[in-house]
Amino acid sequence: MSVAGQVGGMADAMVDHYVGAARAAGLSWTVIGERLGVSKQAARQRFSPRLEAESGTASGELPALAPRLSACVEVAQAAAEAHGTVAGTQHLLLGLQHVGVAANVLDRLGVTRDAVAAASARLLTSRDTDGEHVVGDGEAEATVVAAQRFAASRGQNLTRTEHLLFVLALDPGSSARRVLDDLGIDPARVKKELSDQLPPPPRSGRRGRRTGKPDRDGRACSFCGCADVDRVMVNGPGVRICSECVVLATDIVAATPGTRRLRD
Repeated sequence: MSVAGQVGGMADAMVDHYVGAARAAGLSWTVIGERLGVSKQAARQRFSPRLEAESGTASGELPALAPRLSACVEVAQAAAEAHGTVAGTQHLLLGLQHVGVAANVLDRLGVTRDAVAAASARLLTSRDTDGEHVVGDGEAEATVVAAQRFAASRGQNLTRTEHLLFVLALDPGSSARRVLDDLGIDPARVKKELSDQLPPPPRSGRRGRRTGKPDRDGRACSFCGCADVDRVMVNGPGVRICSECVVLATDIVAATPGTRRLRD
């Protein structure tokens, strides 16, 4: 199979995974369709048969939340309740500043709780008859599940704050990512800060790796934002992915029950 074919199959599997997590968290087809840029009918027609086919598949138990991450999620939920809205990924970003490795990383990057709150108010405010309110994107629960799957892909028995921050920073469509972008935080910097805190994925055996051509035109990975010209980039129609994100995506797909494995 060609590199382009592998990346295309991997992207399909990742989209299936996140749509499934979103539905499990109670998000409507309308919200999912908006995020995918299609109508709710198109989203339902594309994904509903797959999810129904996999609904009877036994899923492996996900790593539980570590105590510090549980405390951060509680802080996030309290922040959402204070805003009178459902918990969003920007609330998770606020919560992660409470305690743990993620709090230390955000502190080193200069991301403060006040700065996140101010950016959320600028970017994520809705106006009604009672005034302006910060609105959550409703994706907090699905994002926590994604962090659990990421932790599982790294062979961890607990999901920690660093796993959640990694997932938040690398989701280009999340409210948390919008806030980080507004604060001038490059996702590649977050990824680099977390690299020493995250163990490498377990390997069951030696596998050959396919690579694309090095990207020399200065454009960045569509997933993590890395623009390192010495890093291998795989190019596709309107998208590119760096070699590190290819490995990460493979690990997430491999750890997700019901997704098809890519052929070598």
